[in-house]
Amino acid sequence: MKILITSDTHGSYNSISDFILENANIDLILHAGDNTSDAKSISYETGVDFITVKGNNDSFDFINKEHELIDLKNFRILLTHGHKENVYRTYNNLISLAKKTKSSIVIFGHTHTYYNSYQDGILLLNPGSPTLPRDGNPGFLIMDIDDKIKIKRINL
Repeated sequence: MKILITSDTHGSYNSISDFILENANIDLILHAGDNTSDAKSISYETGVDFITVKGNNDSFDFINKEHELIDLKNFRILLTHGHKENVYRTYNNLISLAKKTKSSIVIFGHTHTYYNSYQDGILLLNPGSPTLPRDGNPGFLIMDIDDKIKIKRINL
């Protein structure tokens, strides 16, 4: 299964839709918040299903939750924006929530900065932002899930 992971699109998602249309093998979109409506628009344009959570800039989103648990293959993914877990200061709250929910992967956003690291046995992934990166590196992630996880960063 091939999953496109993005966050913090803030109304600019054309690069993601274009990528999916040029690479028709994407099975699912995970959007970690801040313009949840972008995930719906990308899905409409590409026909790819999506799961999204609301971020700190999604105050008018009364449909999506702040956390989603997604079971794929042998992995449980915790999808969150990260603002409630104070990700600017620490990842300990993400790790604690992952353990509580028995998640082996945490996908989050909020910082607009790419992050890919194992901490305490949990894979923490932040795709950064495709349009407003704070690390000067716009992009998103492609995650292949089979018996193991493969992550590829798509730089724009």
